[in-house]
Amino acid sequence: MNDWLAAVSVELGLDPATVDIAALLNVARDVAHDVARPAAPLSTFLLGVAVGRAEDPAAALDEYAQTLTELAASWESSPL
Repeated sequence: MNDWLAAVSVELGLDPATVDIAALLNVARDVAHDVARPAAPLSTFLLGVAVGRAEDPAAALDEYAQTLTELAASWESSPL
């Protein structure tokens, strides 16, 4: 998997060292368990879009991943 993600990163013009695999997998796990499985890849895609727009992507990934994890954990009680 790591080789695949490194190759994908290079193909997309990203530095493989900047891809935090653990953070992405944690968000996907939390969303899949607390919301719905199909929401996991879509949520990580949206996370990537938001991080890509941030001035400090590394800080944004940490912040946004935590936000999505917290949102997923509280989703059952969400009024939305």
